[in-house]
Amino acid sequence: MKGQHYDPFTEKKKGLFHREKEVPKETETNAKAMAEALNKNVHENFSEAPAHYEANIRDEVEQEAEAEEITADAAASEEKVEDPAPVSELHRAQDGTFDPKPVRRRYSHPISAMVAAGFWIRTVAFLIDAVVAGAFAGIFASPINALLLTEGSMAAKAVNGFFFYLYFILSTYFTNGQSLGKMITGIRVIHPEEPRLSWTTVVIREGFCRFIQTTFVLLYVITAFSERKRNLGDFLSDTYVVKDALYAVEKNEGELFYAYEI
Repeated sequence: MKGQHYDPFTEKKKGLFHREKEVPKETETNAKAMAEALNKNVHENFSEAPAHYEANIRDEVEQEAEAEEITADAAASEEKVEDPAPVSELHRAQDGTFDPKPVRRRYSHPISAMVAAGFWIRTVAFLIDAVVAGAFAGIFASPINALLLTEGSMAAKAVNGFFFYLYFILSTYFTNGQSLGKMITGIRVIHPEEPRLSWTTVVIREGFCRFIQTTFVLLYVITAFSERKRNLGDFLSDTYVVKDALYAVEKNEGELFYAYEI
């Protein structure tokens, strides 16, 4: 009978004991099932998400770019309003009270190497002018020498020399840089800061400096080796000899460039 006797405490203990063995297995199975279900839901929810998120991100980037452009335009407009210098310069230019110097752009000189007259073309122009100046001096100096001076004396030579260089001074000044020889060869003397050559510039270049160079002819060789083919007179008077047609084109381009900058 003892084998058939029912002991509730013993059965209860056995039941609890057996449940402690079985519960972890059921919990582990349920955890795996829940994890798989969660992974499945996450995969299903995010399988279509990238396209949606990508569109949202693209819209946000475009909106930020537009906002940055608007901010940049506003800042640029404020800078233009805050800087009164260009406006005042424009008004002065319109009033005729502002005479700006030519803009020295793209090179260290006010003219490019392309428009600078070369050594040989200047030599041809000088030879033509020398013949014309000799004739000019003969016409005006001969009567003075015949009446007042002895032919061949130092005084007579001084008078001849005076009229010889006077031709270069007058022809260069009244033609604004072009003697007869320069007209024939298409070149011109220019000063970057003088729209019209002044008497001071012309006298220094065509009188004093030409006298020195004619006395010491080898000084003309400087022209062949100097930058922009400048001679002694050009250096001392700050002038350049240019090809007239090309210089006119370059000057117009410079004026348009300056007007655009204003």
